[in-house]
Amino acid sequence: MQKRHFDTFDAFRFLAFFKVFLLHLPVFTFPVFTFFKEGGNIGVNFFFVLSGFLITYLILYEKNLKGTFSLKNFFIRRILRIWPLFYLVLLLAMSAPYIISYFNLPYSNAGYEPNWLMSFLFLENYMMMINKMEPNVVPLGVMWTLCVEEHFYILWGLSLFFIKIKNIPKLILLSILIANVTRIFYFNYDIGFIDVFSNLDYFAYGAIPAYLLVTKENLFTDFINKIRLDVKWLFIILLLLYIILSPNIFYTYKILIEPTIFGFGFFVLLSFTIPQNSKIKISDNNILSKLGIYTYGLYLFHPILTSISFKLFGYFKLPVETPLNAFLFSLCAFVLTVITAYLSYNLFEKKFLKLKNKFNY
Repeated sequence: MQKRHFDTFDAFRFLAFFKVFLLHLPVFTFPVFTFFKEGGNIGVNFFFVLSGFLITYLILYEKNLKGTFSLKNFFIRRILRIWPLFYLVLLLAMSAPYIISYFNLPYSNAGYEPNWLMSFLFLENYMMMINKMEPNVVPLGVMWTLCVEEHFYILWGLSLFFIKIKNIPKLILLSILIANVTRIFYFNYDIGFIDVFSNLDYFAYGAIPAYLLVTKENLFTDFINKIRLDVKWLFIILLLLYIILSPNIFYTYKILIEPTIFGFGFFVLLSFTIPQNSKIKISDNNILSKLGIYTYGLYLFHPILTSISFKLFGYFKLPVETPLNAFLFSLCAFVLTVITAYLSYNLFEKKFLKLKNKFNY
């Protein structure tokens, strides 16, 4: 099989980011907006499913092609994609208190004092679990997801290196079991679900269509194509409705049941878009797909730019409690985030991404 590029995935990345972005906007003026902005963690869950698919697909593609895959090259490619911007933003976060102090700017001291060594070692998520709160420096609070991603790369890369392709389904089932058992344990001891083990099933659900695409491509795509288009759209609409309503739906053990709903739902959604002749597709030329290219920067920079925008509106005495100011503030934070992410990608990240070609298959 030929290595595939997946239309729609960039758009999915942007939509997942936008759900997180809405959550972090300190805007509570419109009841309807407040209703829609909740549940930003759902966007993170979608990120994990997408990552599980792409990482599994790339590894299995190489392994199916050569009988093995280069673990060293895999780790180097991940490092070149994640580390440069991660550490750049971390350095900005470290210097933020000094900048605030120098310009005598107001700030909130809510949260714990960062342990920069733990931050540099991709262990911020465990600091948050121990302290049961977020750090008091922006944007460390959102960087726990990158810690989970890094831990997943290590765990999944090593697992797929040693496991035969035919045994991947067992690994997927084991991962789903581990995640559910871990969440039950954490739930009973009031521990946050922000480590790789309590999120492992999201990655595993993403791995299911990747495994089927590499090992049983024709059977898998034929099965997806045989599902009626109206049935697919009905499923997507129901999934979107649940995503929107989820923050305002309450039932017993929801926190333990919902990950399975989202994991399965996102796995099916991805599967609908995978066949090359799928009618459920978002073109690479779509604005959502174009913005999705910069998702990594959008995700890391948005807490900083949202905070700066909030302080600017406060400085000019423009309260975001009024409808017009709330809209302008949200637009300002979004536009600044997009511009910053665009510049970051083209002036900084690309220099490292080009090096990835030296470590391809």
